[in-house]
Amino acid sequence: MIKNEEQFIDFLSKNYESISQIPTNWLGVGDDAAIIKLDSDELIFCADAVVQDVHFRKDTDFFNVGWKAIVSNQSDIAAMGGHPLAFTITLGINKNITKKQLTDLYKGMDSASKKYGGYLVGGDIVRSKEIFISISAIGKNFLNKKSLRRDKANLGDVVAITGEIGNSIAGFEMIEANNSISNKQTKKFLEPIPRINEGKAAIESGIICGMDISDGLSKDLRRISESSNVKIEIDFDKIPYDNILKEYFKKNLENKILTSGEEYELILIAPISKIKSLKEKINISIIGKVTGNKDPELIFYKNNKKINLTSESFDHFG
Repeated sequence: MIKNEEQFIDFLSKNYESISQIPTNWLGVGDDAAIIKLDSDELIFCADAVVQDVHFRKDTDFFNVGWKAIVSNQSDIAAMGGHPLAFTITLGINKNITKKQLTDLYKGMDSASKKYGGYLVGGDIVRSKEIFISISAIGKNFLNKKSLRRDKANLGDVVAITGEIGNSIAGFEMIEANNSISNKQTKKFLEPIPRINEGKAAIESGIICGMDISDGLSKDLRRISESSNVKIEIDFDKIPYDNILKEYFKKNLENKILTSGEEYELILIAPISKIKSLKEKINISIIGKVTGNKDPELIFYKNNKKINLTSESFDHFG
């Protein structure tokens, strides 16, 4: 039985030739996006979807639904060191959706596209029991043939992240308790920012390993660890987060911070010299180091003691 996304990807890669036998100079399943080489150019392809009662509630402002649907794809492209070019939208609707919701949905997608790049160039519409928005995106590398990948971490590299972690899950829980509340945390959850400029700066600094935090720092770092076959050690006390989360989460702080999904910050892993160079250009925090290259392993420490997570990041197979 397939239990998680990683097992599903492994199953696909081993059983279908159109997946396993792509051209050797392409990058297929297993990263934030695929990279297709055409003559002298490279294009970035990705897809993401949001579904009612999985990613949003029926009373969510549909502007935020549209915004987040686009940003999740923009973030995947940013995580590859690229910028978005175009999007196609498949929209699943039912008889309960209103004209205002449709209008607000496209206002949100239009706003995110105008602010962070990419054009809405087409799509499809289907009848569906639950409302969903599935988006396919095309992007291009800022520097041709230079990209960020999950499988490029090396022994001795340091681990850095952009921004703060934990605000998204806090914002989600705050909205679930009171959907009229508005603060830094709810803003992060409803209108996240794709780190496109930060991805550009990373590529220009010679960094080649990275991904975005969409499923939680713990799960996404583990993906890098497994893709690169390295041991990663993280000092929890070096992870930046808003101080109000200490009081909000209390004794469950570590679990909430490490499993908070839909943050859309970037994980960047490189030699210390390159990270220090990047630190002069953008706001990043060094939180750990790659300490082994024999087997994949991820360890979190706090006060020199290992953290044992009591909860897992979100998984669609869960």
